[in-house]
Amino acid sequence: MNRHRDESVAFSALFGLPAEVGMRMAADALSLGLSTAYKRARSGEFPCPLRKVGRRYVVQLTDLMRALGIQDVRVHYDDFEAGARIARGRSDTWC
Repeated sequence: MNRHRDESVAFSALFGLPAEVGMRMAADALSLGLSTAYKRARSGEFPCPLRKVGRRYVVQLTDLMRALGIQDVRVHYDDFEAGARIARGRSDTWC
């Protein structure tokens, strides 16, 4: 019996993604030029919620993923481990 059987974690956390990103990364992900991104931020037309920290804008990763149509789904450890085994060529352990 696998000790992780019923445990799950958010996809973003599983892969160590940051909780929030800066304007440059958000703009790149949304295929916006940096100056356009700042212009939209100032006018309130940025595609996802922004937070100002000092002079910087930051975007919560979950908000950015949502704006991109990507769900931050729960991943079960059993599924993750099975996928890793298959990727290593050990599919004989697949149920």
